Amino acid sequence: MKFLCDFHLHSCLSPCGSLDSSPASIARAAKAAGLDAVALTDHNSALNTPAFAACCRRENLHALYGMEICTTEEIHCLALFETPEAALGFGTHLYDHLPDFRNIPGKLGDQPVVDENDIILELVERYLGNSTDIPFSHLPGLVAAHGGLFIPAHIDRASSGVLTQLGSLPPESGPILEVTRHHLRDMQATYGATHTLVTFSDAHHPCDIGRAATLIEAESFSLHALREALLSRHATPFVRS
Repeated sequence: MKFLCDFHLHSCLSPCGSLDSSPASIARAAKAAGLDAVALTDHNSALNTPAFAACCRRENLHALYGMEICTTEEIHCLALFETPEAALGFGTHLYDHLPDFRNIPGKLGDQPVVDENDIILELVERYLGNSTDIPFSHLPGLVAAHGGLFIPAHIDRASSGVLTQLGSLPPESGPILEVTRHHLRDMQATYGATHTLVTFSDAHHPCDIGRAATLIEAESFSLHALREALLSRHATPFVRS
């Protein structure tokens, strides 16, 4: 089975995300973009994944649930889980690794937790845009211990990518790497023979969803099957013109 996937999406919960990016609007935009599967990956939190699950079911979309984690070195990494419950469990652990810095909505951005009908349930008080105290070298094992899939995010970006922050790609980066659509050809030439490369939109606004995606050929839609497909290089990055 083939699934066109965008596994790096931000909702209104991310302080840098658009307030228009509710889980419901993300699911609608993903469906309109022709995607088969999506993942919600807000910054350092999974609190909007329950609503996202309901909205994806409503739109008949496959979904994974996770977050984009910022390490001590300010490296961004994706952690993807099978269920909202698994993502929330890891998110509870992650929250304790964020500095106890109170968000300033007017300056740093709103952080609303919403339901599937766009009703605000709460505002997260701790600022989610900070770095955690988890080093990059520890994060892959921590994600795996919680049953998740670890992928270094946008490794080629001028900031917050592992190449920029560390100057090289350490072994703990793992076999699967996310690259941006802008440098896809260069990254394929450099890492395509040794790693599985994926590209996703990193959309913070609904209009950007699906601009970059990856076609994954897997036996079924499950985290295990998707991991096996990625490890077997059954993935083709897809960029819209």
